[in-house]
Amino acid sequence: MKRELIIIRHSKATIGEIGMRDFDRSLKKDRTDDAKNMAKHLKKLGLKPDLILCSPALRTKQTAELFCEKLNYDYNKIVFDERLYESSAEEYLQVISETESEITTLVVIGHNPSVSFLAGKLANRFLDDMPTSGTAWLSLESDDWKMDTTTLCKLEHFLSPKTI
Repeated sequence: MKRELIIIRHSKATIGEIGMRDFDRSLKKDRTDDAKNMAKHLKKLGLKPDLILCSPALRTKQTAELFCEKLNYDYNKIVFDERLYESSAEEYLQVISETESEITTLVVIGHNPSVSFLAGKLANRFLDDMPTSGTAWLSLESDDWKMDTTTLCKLEHFLSPKTI
């Protein structure tokens, strides 16, 4: 069965104030159009998520909300997973591997460097650091989402706000 994995890096975030936790950094207001435009472009390409997994950090939640608006996806159905914050590509794979097999189109919204490493490893090619609002759209043939670092996927699209 064909499965599609869309990996998205959160939109550009503020630097944060002294004493502020990294987890609580919000999106830069002047860069939210990057996420909106990327979501519109992905919709034109036919993206219809069955499930969105997301880091619970503020900037990823805000990015997810912008994508949900454009993709007509119910924000309340997003699965927020702590393991997608300050984690490795391997931890992302663990979260993805727990996805129910009936899900065929999975979106993951997270952070660099994990999302860049994950996309590059699955595509078996070097990918520059994924820019903010950047997206790697991968496909694979599999009966489930049980993946590891040797799973190979086809890179369908590698997009950035500057290339769409």
